Amino acid sequence: MIKEVSLIIPSQNAETKVHGLLRSIQNWEIIPDEIIVVDSSKNMLSNPKDIEAFTKKLNIKLLIIHEKNLYPGHARNIGIKNSSNTLLAFLDTSTQPSNKWLSSGLDLISAQNTKGVWGSTHYQANSFTSKIFRACTFGAKPIKTIPGTILNKSIFNICGLFIETTRAGEDGDWMSRAELQRIEMSSPEEILEYDQLNFMNISKLIKKWFRNYKHTAKLPFFSAHKSYYYYGMSFVAVLVAYNWNRVLAAWDRESIFFIPNITTISVISILTMYILIRGIILPRKKGVSIGFIFPINFILIFLMSALLDLTKTLAFGYSKFMKN
Repeated sequence: MIKEVSLIIPSQNAETKVHGLLRSIQNWEIIPDEIIVVDSSKNMLSNPKDIEAFTKKLNIKLLIIHEKNLYPGHARNIGIKNSSNTLLAFLDTSTQPSNKWLSSGLDLISAQNTKGVWGSTHYQANSFTSKIFRACTFGAKPIKTIPGTILNKSIFNICGLFIETTRAGEDGDWMSRAELQRIEMSSPEEILEYDQLNFMNISKLIKKWFRNYKHTAKLPFFSAHKSYYYYGMSFVAVLVAYNWNRVLAAWDRESIFFIPNITTISVISILTMYILIRGIILPRKKGVSIGFIFPINFILIFLMSALLDLTKTLAFGYSKFMKN
């Protein structure tokens, strides 16, 4: 069944994935009558004959817009501006929807009389390494995302368009604006699958983390989160460096304020708390199973998390003190 929905897909250097996604649309329960691919690759995106034939057969408008070096928010905005329908749906080339994704979302909007339905993405992890990465980052539970979101185009008149000048974080920024405006959105029933963690190594993940948080740190919605990192890291540094015995006890071992080995105790306490939070508490909160965390994987999760936190802190510092 064909519905009046504009599907917007930003793409960059992912021709094979775009073609795979477009081919999969033929099997959906409901098919959008307009598909807009905004491609920012160096080379023009091709339109294979089988995809062209399928879209012509079903009278689907397939619009491929090519403009180099676009960030995701800019690409989505171009898709929005070129769309001809009231209802918009968003995917990207790394997320895999089920055949019921669009039909389920449209049913929810109609049944609950809302302005849209949020996307929800589960991050796949098929290897031991990718499971460690997932425990340190997105977690095993599906999270709210712009890919998978279906909404009424009029919402952008209230919340504005996506920020176009950042490589990452534009989705979180826009979702925070929608929440501030109290836009009524349904919770999804269908979950998208993201598979890119399976192709990550430590070097790629660190580069991605630094790049993303270097950009995200500039966004208004992230300022509070950024402050927590600044204040948190400052607090830890001060606490470790602070010499209790010199200030309060003047190194007098008879003083009631004198605590032997206070610096060592402080360091061990902070480190223990950090290991508990990053190695166990946060992964459990994000849906990582106890069976995976214990008996020893929490150590690897903690070490990888510490590396990513350091990367994030460096990215925040870079965004604050360096000109891009």
